Amino acid sequence: MKKISTLACFMLLTMVLSACGSNSGSNASPNASAPETEAGSAPSKIVIGLSVPDLSSSFWTSIVYGAKTEAEASGVTLLIENAGGDAKVQDQISQIQNLTQKNVNALIVGATDGTGVAPVVDLAANKGIAVVGLSSPPDTDKLVSSVGTDNYRMGKLLAQGIGAKLNGTGQVAMMAGPAGQVWATKRAQGFEETIAGEFPGIKIVSTDHTGDNRNAALNLMQDWLQRFPDLKAVYTATDDIGAGAADAIEAADKTGSILVASSNLSPVGIDYLKRGLLAFETTQKVVAQGRAAVQQAVRAVKGEAVEKEVVTDVVFVDQHSIASVDFSDISAPEGFKP
Repeated sequence: MKKISTLACFMLLTMVLSACGSNSGSNASPNASAPETEAGSAPSKIVIGLSVPDLSSSFWTSIVYGAKTEAEASGVTLLIENAGGDAKVQDQISQIQNLTQKNVNALIVGATDGTGVAPVVDLAANKGIAVVGLSSPPDTDKLVSSVGTDNYRMGKLLAQGIGAKLNGTGQVAMMAGPAGQVWATKRAQGFEETIAGEFPGIKIVSTDHTGDNRNAALNLMQDWLQRFPDLKAVYTATDDIGAGAADAIEAADKTGSILVASSNLSPVGIDYLKRGLLAFETTQKVVAQGRAAVQQAVRAVKGEAVEKEVVTDVVFVDQHSIASVDFSDISAPEGFKP
């Protein structure tokens, strides 16, 4: 009986050890996006979620290019979500929720609507996820960093360019960009306040919060050509909008007699500027912003010092100076697809 009992114990012990060995390492879900780490330590593999409003826009495509190249250089994983348009606030909220549930270590958010996405961003931050605002940041004080440019100055430089060209007098209209976007509001504010303060002889006859849409801008410009026969210039928040306005002006055979000023220096903007369909542009270092956002996110995850605000430079460009512009920090290479 003793031999049988000893053998049974041995077999039981073998089964227990085998069971323990077969479960080794099985706590990690095969679908987990971010590894678990001890409290206060940086993860072995950093996973960052990036949510942007609209990848059909050359601006956000260049942002993503900068973020992807920096993520690759830093050895981190980047999960990209595209809301599909500035009006798709609920879609972006759902995407941010999905990224949060994937346990990303950090989030980078360019908001469709800063106020609209703020609550879901707060929830992510409250879970301990570092959140970086990018270009159009969520309207919350829980961001570890905000990366962008001086949008007010972009509008101001366009106002000064138009003011000089018109010798301080004439009628101007504004395609101010999508409502609810911080960048559009700041650019418009810079333009309006500079016109009022430096060029009181210029009258802004109409302001429309146009979506970042070329066809919508073309239709609006056609309407303005009928309503304002003495119009001398048009401010446009982006050069996708500016291209639509320029198309309508060209069709009306008024290129040169009505100036179009714009921002971003996208591929279409570069083409229109070189052809004289746009008078001048202000541009920000878009690719550099994507890179900086990833850099700040990585630093936050690692517990390193983070810059609360990163402001990239603004550049004024016209038909003559465009040949000397360095585009490596401004736009994604031709053919890049996120």
